[in-house]
Amino acid sequence: MNVFLMGIRIKDEAIVEDDKVNVIAESLPSSNKRVSTKIQLVQKADHYVGKLLKNLKEKQEVLAIGPTKATPDGVLQMQPMLVVSTENFSDILAINTFMACGGLGPKSEQNEVGDSTVTNRSIAWQAPDDKETNWFKLTAWNEHSQQLSELPNGTPTIAVGRVSTSEKDDKQYLNYQVDQILYLPKGTKSAPKKASDPDKGQVNAAAIGTVNFSL
Repeated sequence: MNVFLMGIRIKDEAIVEDDKVNVIAESLPSSNKRVSTKIQLVQKADHYVGKLLKNLKEKQEVLAIGPTKATPDGVLQMQPMLVVSTENFSDILAINTFMACGGLGPKSEQNEVGDSTVTNRSIAWQAPDDKETNWFKLTAWNEHSQQLSELPNGTPTIAVGRVSTSEKDDKQYLNYQVDQILYLPKGTKSAPKKASDPDKGQVNAAAIGTVNFSL
């Protein structure tokens, strides 16, 4: 999954076809030696963002965020999750996305909650110039729950989701709910039987994997 954040200019007004809204736009070039990038915005007509797309005017400039892929003819096709203009600038406050990158910690079994399943599992990463290991506990439900529980220790993983806060016994807890799990094949190092305990402040190198996740 590739999520793009782009400032764009609308080239033509929306076309509604097969219950989908299509808008052609362009991203301004970074220099006068480059040409504009053509972008096609596509969203369901009854979707909140789809309704926003239908009201966009030619030459209007907006910020668009969403999963994006390239077509064979060099056009970026985006399914926008959010389109922000001067008229709906406060919508940008609706953004709630985290991206956690690192190696998975010890395996965790799925638990049943009513008709659903849930898995809680830690992910660890370490900055190149920092000896301290950072731990992040992910929560995944249903199909993502099974995927998170089955991946081997140390799998280099990117988890995308939403953060929320819950409260229990007058104490607040951060919750990182996973909406998407992406992972890469591990390097030649074998994964440890158990990643180091968070209390030790260090994770086995093989549990982090060989991919550099520094940003």
